[in-house]
This record gives sequence, C-alpha cells and structure tokens, in this order.
Amino acid sequence: MTVEIALMIGFICLLLLVLISEIIKPASALAGGLVLLVAAGLLEPSSALSGAANEGVWTVALLFLVAGAVQQSGLLHSFASSVLQACRRSGTLVPMMIPVAGLSAFLNNTPVVMMLTPVLQRWCRERGIAPSKVLLPLSYAAIFGGTLTLIGTSTNLIIHGFMLEEGMQGFSMFELAAASLPAGAAGMLFLFLFGHKLLPERSFAVSMEMPSDQQTRTMLPIVVLVGMITAAALQLVTMFQAALGAAIILFAAGSITRRTAHQLIPLPLLVIIVSAVGIGHAVEQTGTAAWAAGYFVDASSGMGLLGVLLGIYLLTTIFTEVITNNAAAVLMFPIAHAAAVQLGTDPVPFFVVIAIAASASFATPIGYQTNLIVYEPGGYRFTDYLKIGIPLNLIYMLVTVGSVYIFWTGG
Repeated sequence: MTVEIALMIGFICLLLLVLISEIIKPASALAGGLVLLVAAGLLEPSSALSGAANEGVWTVALLFLVAGAVQQSGLLHSFASSVLQACRRSGTLVPMMIPVAGLSAFLNNTPVVMMLTPVLQRWCRERGIAPSKVLLPLSYAAIFGGTLTLIGTSTNLIIHGFMLEEGMQGFSMFELAAASLPAGAAGMLFLFLFGHKLLPERSFAVSMEMPSDQQTRTMLPIVVLVGMITAAALQLVTMFQAALGAAIILFAAGSITRRTAHQLIPLPLLVIIVSAVGIGHAVEQTGTAAWAAGYFVDASSGMGLLGVLLGIYLLTTIFTEVITNNAAAVLMFPIAHAAAVQLGTDPVPFFVVIAIAASASFATPIGYQTNLIVYEPGGYRFTDYLKIGIPLNLIYMLVTVGSVYIFWTGG
C-alpha cells in the first residue's frame, strides 16, 4: 500500500463519517472534499472538474426539466386518482406499486413520490388507514421502477456516462431490466406477503402539502416524453441528444420557462454528482481502485466471478445506505472496472450490479431521496427502515446478482 492509497482511504473514511453524521449537507461535504483532494495533491485540477463535462450529468439535468413539465401538466394527478381507485377496489397496495414503478421507469422518481405522498396521506386519513402502512411501499415501488431503464434514476445515467468515457457503448434503454425486473418483482412479492406485518402502524404523521405549481392540462409534455424515450430506445440518437431535444421543444412551446427551469433543476444534486465524479477519479488515479479490486478478487477467489459480483454489490449497497446513491456509484465504478481488468472479463456485468445496487436503498431513510421524502409524513423511525429494508436488500441482491450472472456472463 502506497502513501497515496493510505491517504485516499483515510479521506474516504473521513468523508463517510461526515456524510453519516450529517454535520454539513452532502453537497457541501463532497464539494469540500474535492477541494481538499486537489489541495493535497491527490487529484489534478483538470480531473476534479471532469464531472462537469460528463454526459450523464447533463442528461440528468435535462431529464429533470422534462419530468417537471410532465408534473406541471396536471396529468400525474389524474394518474394518482386512477391508482387509488384501483387500490380501493382490490384492497391491496399492488395496484399502486405496479403503476408507480412503471411511471418511475420513465420519469425521475423523486417528483412522482413528492406528488403522490400528500394524495396518499389524504386517502389514508379518509379511510382510517395508518399512512405508515402505505408511504414506504410507495418509495420502494418508485425505486423498483427507477432501476428498470437507463433514465429511471440519475445513478444509471452516471454509470452510463462513465462507460462512454471509457470508450464503451453504455447501457441501452432497457438493458438493466433483465436484472432489475425480476428483482423488483421479488421485492413486490415480499412486500405483498410480509409488508403489512413488518410495517409499523402509527396514526401520527406530518401533513405534506400538495405541490403549489401552476398546472395547465396539456398532452404536449407526454407526447414529448414518449418521443424522447422512443428515439433513445431505438438508438436513433443518444440519450443526451434525446433529452436535449425534448427540453428544447418544451422551452419553445412554453411548457418550461427560465423561471421554472431554475426551480426544476436540483442544483445540490448536480453539485453532488459533479463532485463525486471528481472524487471517483482520485480513487482511480491514486491506485486505490486497483488495490481494493485486488482485495476483492483475492477474498472471493474461491467463488470466482460470482463471488466478486456479490462482493461488489454488497459494498455498493452499504455505501448507498450511509451516503448518497450517486456518490456510492461513483466510488465503486473504478473499483469494479479494475476488478474486471484483473479477472480478464467483461466489465459490463459489474457496472450493471453497481447501477442497481446503488439505487436499491431500502434499509435507511438517507440512502435514497424518496425514502427521506416519506420519512416524516409516514411517521417512521430509523429502525422501521432497518426492519423491512434489510431483508428486502438481501432479496434484491440475490436476485440481481443471480440474474446478472446468468444473463451477462452465461453462468
């Protein structure tokens, strides 16, 4: 172990402690950490700023604009009403979880959960149902859906952007679904069978107001969204080009204005992603990634490729539960890439595992933004997430890694 690797490991441990303790906000912690790495000579300034040129980062920003236009159209409210009527008829949450997952596959799942949370609160109050039985499954369903497509979550796009930087093709629109669809189905089955017993029943919940954005009913954002997805899925253009074209059309039509664009793009999230990308480069350039990869390969030598995939997934999901999902993905990408090189195998299965593991955060409220959104409205405690989230994490890990091993490696 070199001095640079030791310093980098110390830096990562310090960063994790800061993020877990929530002394300062994640965006400030990661940006400050990036500056510290440059000042310490562990990262070149050009590499520190490379995240700003990452195609995945810009795609994330553009997709927030498209999702915001769809949300402001008012059509999501009609969707919510239909979903709740189906839940009332069936008496279960399955009619809610399936369409929420489907919607979250094509829209950023954060606005979906933000819009549905107050609607579900009111629905629960009118029927005497504890919101704690409903809101966490809402968040989980959105996470399930986000892992299905390239555009379902920012994590997928960041990994996709890294792959493009490495000269690889990147993910296709529905490539991840071969692993995430069976994992999501297993997750829904688990919640259907055990969710009611494991979820707490608390009548107290903080009321969440409905979004106050002015809404005008129009089909244009939906038409543009479908066109964007179709163009990218058929590989007529890249995902970035499709998102850029969609945003330009929505701007030209007045569905998005300069004022609403400023409100729709989450600048702290972009700071987190850009800073995390720079830190990821430091992990690679200092040799820390290769060192950690060698440890994984040696430790799992008895299980071969399957063992390494399990190890990569486990470490990624641990990182995700205690820091942001994007930071976890960025830290793990160079490690996974180095592990694939040392094994002499295709790195794509490793990147699929990271993309899904980084989003599949079920055991803490801080691991994924949708979990945090429902935390107070559902009246949850930290231990509630552990109780239902840990077994769900294990199910998701086993199904995902098994699917990747079968479909990507031919195991």
